[in-house]
Amino acid sequence: MQRIRVTARHNPEDPSEDLRWASRLRRDLWAHSAVEIDPDSSSHSTHRDAERNAYFEFATDHLPEVQRVMREFGYIDRATVNMIQEGNGTECVNCGNIPPELVTVCPKCQFRDIDPCPYCNNEVARLNYTSVAGEVFQCPICHHRVRLQINDPMRDGNGDFNQPLVCVSPAEAPVEHEV
Repeated sequence: MQRIRVTARHNPEDPSEDLRWASRLRRDLWAHSAVEIDPDSSSHSTHRDAERNAYFEFATDHLPEVQRVMREFGYIDRATVNMIQEGNGTECVNCGNIPPELVTVCPKCQFRDIDPCPYCNNEVARLNYTSVAGEVFQCPICHHRVRLQINDPMRDGNGDFNQPLVCVSPAEAPVEHEV
């Protein structure tokens, strides 16, 4: 995953136009590409830098798609795209941070992505579990089968994600593995 920043040059004659322009670009990325961006999410909202340029940030593995949408929909003359962070982890749903490795708790905001394994109590990142079938996975450490399910409800009354995002529960007896 790469964390990128899309920056629109400031229009001193109409500063509010900067925000409308960024909003249109976010919606075009959402509608016309494989980029996973939520145009209404606060984690992808528009901000201003020290030079009053409007910008928004998000994580993607599809940088060429971002550049294509900017070219095809006429944003390329006014905007720049810069990679600001590259990591091997997954984007935190709470703050958008991409840690350098797979983690269970975001090092930036302390949001818990996933419970520890209920059998061995080890912290195992979501992507390190081996898929068995459907929502049943195998722990890479103790080899027990577990069930991974999105926390229900996913959001609290304030619209924030409930922690952990993914709940881990026992599924079955341990899987025998060859030694």
